[in-house]
Amino acid sequence: MIRASDLIGCQVQTDSDERLGRVHDLRAERVNDEWRLTGLVLGRHGLSARLVGTGPDPLISGEVVEWEAVRRLEDGLVLVSGGYRAGGERNR
Repeated sequence: MIRASDLIGCQVQTDSDERLGRVHDLRAERVNDEWRLTGLVLGRHGLSARLVGTGPDPLISGEVVEWEAVRRLEDGLVLVSGGYRAGGERNR
């Protein structure tokens, strides 16, 4: 099982060594009676949303890397597919 505290603060980079930022928050959705991790919120806007909120929905701000892009977890590091950039967009 992965805990939120294991991910918050981790550096995120692609498997081709491109640094994307640090994890400041997480995105999850409820599926039946379980919560599933769907994304990692990165960057300055993600940190701001976590610390002070951004209005009625503090989860709007920040760049998001979709959880399905995660390839490997290491101590203090999340490696994602080189084809992913923050925002969940694939490079073409």
